[in-house]
Amino acid sequence: MSDIHGGNIFKFAHEQRIEPYEVIDFSANINPLGPNQKGLDALHNRLRYINHYPDATNDDVLNAIADTYGVDKNQIVVGNGAAELLYAICRLPNYTGAFVPAPGFSEYKEALKASHIPVRDIFYRPRIDDNGVPYFEIPYLALETFAAELRGQDGRVIVFLGNPNNPDGTLLDINHIRILAGMLAAANSLLVIDESFIDFVGNDMLRDNEQSMRQLIDEFDNIIIVHSFTKFYAVPGLRIGAVFANPNIIKQLQSFIPAWSVNTLAQAYLEAALNDSDYVKRTKSDVQDEQKFMYQSLSAIEGITVYPPSANFMLLHIEKDGITADLINEVLKKHNMIVRNCDNYEGLGNQWIRLAIKDHESNVTVSGIIEEIFKA
Repeated sequence: MSDIHGGNIFKFAHEQRIEPYEVIDFSANINPLGPNQKGLDALHNRLRYINHYPDATNDDVLNAIADTYGVDKNQIVVGNGAAELLYAICRLPNYTGAFVPAPGFSEYKEALKASHIPVRDIFYRPRIDDNGVPYFEIPYLALETFAAELRGQDGRVIVFLGNPNNPDGTLLDINHIRILAGMLAAANSLLVIDESFIDFVGNDMLRDNEQSMRQLIDEFDNIIIVHSFTKFYAVPGLRIGAVFANPNIIKQLQSFIPAWSVNTLAQAYLEAALNDSDYVKRTKSDVQDEQKFMYQSLSAIEGITVYPPSANFMLLHIEKDGITADLINEVLKKHNMIVRNCDNYEGLGNQWIRLAIKDHESNVTVSGIIEEIFKA
């Protein structure tokens, strides 16, 4: 497992000689509402059973996920966080190469490396649209051309894409994905779509999210959707994620996941949290309000380009001489804050930072400090 992620508040607190609860962490993209109360109540009630093994079938969890997302139970497998499932996917046999987005989540490459699968980058390019709004362009045509060339060859590949992509928040276009999935299917190749942040996108309830590519798993046997619950339900310390795919792939993945991979407390929490529709509504409302506030506040600062957020995080490009991501982090450290320096994202560098969207008070504070840095 790579150690190049955000969210290490314990290390930061130790270095700053403060308590972890004093850290205001903008480096990890977690629901600003915090853990779901119904889930926490269920977790506390389940504590009496920690002297027993968890349900190895994950039956109740699978039923809750199936009901919430409108997916058949035999199209779901759960694991100890989305990361464990990425590693399981990369163990599927007879794949000779892979493509990952750049910039993109580093664990794709780590999982592929663990399975000795050669990997190439799919470079997303920063662009400005006709209205002056920045975005990252996905090279669909290049991907489709490559997929067409694969047909009839011996090699089988895995293509990873994020929806929304981390760290830039770019959403996939379903029409392009249909074309790409069909071409990859003709070449016996896989399309893996990481939807770890999809629940933050849009106004719809979770099963009706039109931005999700989950709707394509009945149409294409070669599409795998990776889904995280720890971001939206604010429990990265518990670890639970899922894969949605056709039943044959699900059976293969189950064989790579250890027994009792999902612990009894994570099971209890998620079963209860998934039944709380009010939490979903409040999360979406709060995040969308804070998206607007953060985008407007930071876009007003001369010397920063802000990429419009689609989920609970946003990407900033620093364009003022003398200011770097390191400098911003050093200043924010004095206020017990962390942001994500993007210098280890392929295709980015020390002029890029990613900010989680948090509660309003924290967002006001961090945007004010960043504004002062650029005024100095």
